Amino acid sequence: MANTLLLRVTEDGLRLPRQLFPQLGEVEVIQRDEYILIKPKSPLAPGDDISTRVRAALREAGLLVAPGWPPPPVVPAAKRAELARKLSLGRPLSEIVMEDRADRA
Repeated sequence: MANTLLLRVTEDGLRLPRQLFPQLGEVEVIQRDEYILIKPKSPLAPGDDISTRVRAALREAGLLVAPGWPPPPVVPAAKRAELARKLSLGRPLSEIVMEDRADRA
């Protein structure tokens, strides 16, 4: 079934009748050499979140590069708590650093 579209080009752009797209929702505009594509934004896949999509977009654009070294090992919460207890003896490190920098000022 073919529909006839009544298109209006105005100063602010191309206007399409909304009743032709009742369930369109949010759209994305993709510019090509010969045409402009207007399509619905792809919904998030199950288990996919916005940060995953942002990282994928940055990776595709070449703006995000995976480091060449392995990630640091995961330290269990109990071990972190034990290290925090051992390292918290005495004054906070921030006070020691500020005191050391004051001697050079």
